[in-house]
This record gives sequence, C-alpha cells and structure tokens, in this order.
Amino acid sequence: MNKLVRETALALLGAVVFFSPLVSETVEGIAAVVGDRIILTSELTAQVQLAMLQMGQGADVDRNRLSADILQQMVTDELILSAARDDTTITASPEEIQAALDEHMAALTARFPSEEVFLQQLSREGWTKRSYEKRLRAQIGDQVLKQKIISRRLSQVTVSRQEVDEFFKKYADSLPEVPAKFRLSHILVAFKVSPSTEDSVRLLAEKAREMIVGGTSFEDAAKAYSGAVGGRVGFIRKEELVAEFARAAFSLQPGSISGPVRTDYGWHIIESHNRLGDSVDVSQILLPLVPSAADSARAKALIDSLYQRLQQGADFPELAKQYSDDDATRATGGEMEVTGVDQLRPEFIEPLGAMEPGDIAPPIPSQLGYHIIKLIERVPGHALTLDTDYDVIRNMARQEKTGRMVDAWVAELKKKVYVDIRNAG
Repeated sequence: MNKLVRETALALLGAVVFFSPLVSETVEGIAAVVGDRIILTSELTAQVQLAMLQMGQGADVDRNRLSADILQQMVTDELILSAARDDTTITASPEEIQAALDEHMAALTARFPSEEVFLQQLSREGWTKRSYEKRLRAQIGDQVLKQKIISRRLSQVTVSRQEVDEFFKKYADSLPEVPAKFRLSHILVAFKVSPSTEDSVRLLAEKAREMIVGGTSFEDAAKAYSGAVGGRVGFIRKEELVAEFARAAFSLQPGSISGPVRTDYGWHIIESHNRLGDSVDVSQILLPLVPSAADSARAKALIDSLYQRLQQGADFPELAKQYSDDDATRATGGEMEVTGVDQLRPEFIEPLGAMEPGDIAPPIPSQLGYHIIKLIERVPGHALTLDTDYDVIRNMARQEKTGRMVDAWVAELKKKVYVDIRNAG
C-alpha cells in the first residue's frame, strides 16, 4: 500500500511545493535539472523538513527514501509546469492567482485558533502576512497552471464497478482503516502579551534604534535581541505593507530612521533609502511580541480556574462563549465539527484515549496556549468494505487509475525535456 500511496500522491500533486522558511536560501548544490530549471538542494531540504514536520514527532520515516520521493515529485511538478507553459491555450489570470492565494492563506489561517495567533507565528518565522503572500504569488501562479493542464487531461477519468471491485480485491489487505472520529467541545486560553511585556519590547526597540543611529547595521542590531529579525527589505509596494508600517515608511525622508512603529507583528524600526512612486526602499528591524513567562502563567491560572468551575458543574458552552480565544468555535459554545483522529491536534490524542463521552480532560498545553476538551461522542474506526464505504473505495480506485495515467504522461514528457537527477539529499 505504501507504493500505492506514494504513486497516488505524486499523481494528484496534492502537496503543493511552496517556499518554507525552515531553511535558509543559501545555495547548497544542485539536486536536479529539469529543462532550464534548476532544483537546488536547499529547496529539497526545505520540503523534506516541512514534510517531516507535518508527519509529527516520532514518525517512523526513512529520511533518504522520503527525500528521494519528494525530489521525484518536484521533478514531476517541473515537467508538468513546463508542459503547461508550452501550451499557449493555458493561462493563469491575476484574478485566478489571487483567488488561489486567498484560498491557500485561508487554509493556513484555519490551522490556528485565530488570525492573531497565525500572524504571531508568521512573525516568529520572520514574515508579515503581506510579505509571505508576495513570496508565494509566483508559485501559486505555477500551481494554477499545473492544475489547469492536469484537469484538462484527467477530468474525464472514470472507473467502472468492475474496476472498483478489482481494485478492492487487489488492495483490500493494505487499504487504510477509516479512522476513529470525535465530536468535541473546546476552550482555548491563548497566550497573550501583557501591557508590561509590550512596554518592555518597545524599550528594546528604542535601544535598537540607538544602536542603528550609532552606526550598527540592521542585521547586527537584530542579532543583539533574541527573536528579532532585521536587514534590507528593498523596494516594496505600499499595497504590500500593513497600514501602520506604510504610514511610517512613506513619511520618512531618504536616509532618515523612524522611531518605534507598532504593528500586529511587533515593534519596528525603519530606515528609508529611496522612494519611487508607490514603492519604497527600506531596511527594518522587527522585535516580535512574544508572551513572557508571566503572560503564560496568567493563561495557566485562568485555564485552571475554568477547569475547576467545570468540575463543579459549570456549563461548558457558556464558559466557552465567555472565555475561549478560539474564534472558530466560540460562537457555538466550543463545539467542534466531527473530526478524524488524523486531523486532531497531536496534544489531544493521548488524553482522548482514556476519555469516555461526557468526560472533560484537564488543561492541555500547546504552543498556542492551554486547552480544555470535552468528549461528546466517539465514532469507532473500521475497516473499509464495499457495502459501507463504496464511494470512498471508488475514489481510491479513480486516484490509482489517475496515477497510472500521470505516470505514463510524465514518461512521455521526460522524452521531450532534459532531466538530470543528481542528488536526493
């Protein structure tokens, strides 16, 4: 089944190869050449790290095999993209790219309890939402082209009842089980930055400004403060900046340095180098707002008090509506959609193993804050059967057939495009 899963994943190109900030962009060598496109070892390393991060800690993974599979997928992506670019009838309009970008960013945001928490995570990685979107835009455009050419070639793929039966007979022993599902209610008390933490970071920003005015580079000033990022941004359009940053940057004369500027990402110091129309060339240092130990302790105290009230009979939905920082479930009294075990936060899985419907778990820590979960219903997992899961099996059979067709198509493309795989990491 592992081979089937790998082939299907490659065929459907479900994992979009986007830029990841997990590794630097330093050229570390060439992993492969596809036509006139070079795939750098650093690009491959980023995608391998991202895949392992998504699999979770403790996953039994052969890193070399994973690296080889991902490189093959990247090569396949490039071959299909080359075919899409050669087809003059296939284009990606700015509106289509923007819609796809919005959808991608919405999906990313949905993985977090609120947009604020998502923005904080971006900040820790050295990004703003606009700068991250700017970096993704070209790759999103490529993905739109690839999806169009794939859809054109494969949209008519169907499977007969006989093909479904044959697929099930061949793979029945290795098909995955339908995972257990849970109905949960949830309260999140997120880590929040206190006014005192806010003031302390502003003071650090003022000290960083003194260093820069004194001749220290933005890069070196950033190194003096844990978590800070700094350097030359270059020209950036006004529409790509958050409002507070834009107001400050466009009000500066070339060569001047701002005072501390507050945005949702933290405190910035900005230097203007040049301005051309609606674009400005700047350097900046960002000191992100990260909750302190005292901030974390306040979140812990609140979640403990809520758990105690629930143990004493308080109404879970009412407490969720009043105190939860999870935007997605607060209005419903904390109730989540029915969720498969593979979609749960990893921190929830162990406590749920010992819970019965109606049980409320003690506070669970995560990087977002503290959670309280209540188990409403557990739907057991089960083995796939044609009687109960025909539609699921039919989709799997169609994916497997699609995979074989893509493999044949890619083999044809390799005869027309130069491919040199040099290093799988």
